[in-house]
Amino acid sequence: MARFLPLFSVAIEHDFFAGTPGANWRFTPTPQCAELEKQYSLVLRPVDKGMEMWRESDDHTSSTGMAADTRANDTRDAVLARDAGSHVLCFSYEVSCDDPQFSFYTDWPVTPPLCFSNEGLAQQEPLVNLQASAIPTSSRPETVRRNESFQFKATQFSIDIFLSEAEVLHQAAQQDRVSRCYAIHLKSKTIRWKYFFTGSLARKKMLIVDLDANEGQTGIVFETSTQTATDSGFALISQTAIPMQYRPVQQFQLREVGMAGKVLIKRLPNASVNKIGKERGPDGQNLLVAEIYIHQ
Repeated sequence: MARFLPLFSVAIEHDFFAGTPGANWRFTPTPQCAELEKQYSLVLRPVDKGMEMWRESDDHTSSTGMAADTRANDTRDAVLARDAGSHVLCFSYEVSCDDPQFSFYTDWPVTPPLCFSNEGLAQQEPLVNLQASAIPTSSRPETVRRNESFQFKATQFSIDIFLSEAEVLHQAAQQDRVSRCYAIHLKSKTIRWKYFFTGSLARKKMLIVDLDANEGQTGIVFETSTQTATDSGFALISQTAIPMQYRPVQQFQLREVGMAGKVLIKRLPNASVNKIGKERGPDGQNLLVAEIYIHQ
């Protein structure tokens, strides 16, 4: 019966999905990587927030031959690993997800198209944070194909995992070896929030209070916007940008200026990535803003 031993795993964390299951990832091997998987009997297993790579090692389950066959296989792999020397294998995958807005709310560490890799990183620790680098324009067929994938196949990024052939072959000989874990941490874009008020609210003097502010501090401050949706409307925009999240946790309260700080709306609705507009900043440049409309 075949047994499978873990070789490495990749976990993807994104600040946008904090506290939620996150995106559904798809890992597509390049043609060269698919050949390596076949050659070394590797199996890719999708898991929550990433993937795992397992190596198949043939064992027989008969009570008389199992121990001998296992020792023979382990000895064979150990010899192969010794003979492999420092030959390096590259496991390359194109990573995509089912969210068409993914690139919009992701703050990429480098300009896409990009690749996360363990090349040149210290590998002594069980957990290694992959490093991002831009995929350059090149005449190499593999690089050209990758750039085309970003353009036409909605690939979000690529992954290159470099392992020595000896390490791959040793996996069967060293059953107690801890598989390598690679991590990718993606940050959310920050964007300013803009509340539009219409109806009777627009005729009041209002301010937004950040209920999460520490004692003695104001937290996130909102200022009056000169650009409103209607002539009779009123808008407040945050002075600072706020990280975008699938489930925002901000607690903003609307109060009337004066009137002993009368509470008008106990908890304002939070922004989402579904309503995005533009605001002209003090320097004349256009800013993206998350729009929230309130009529009361």
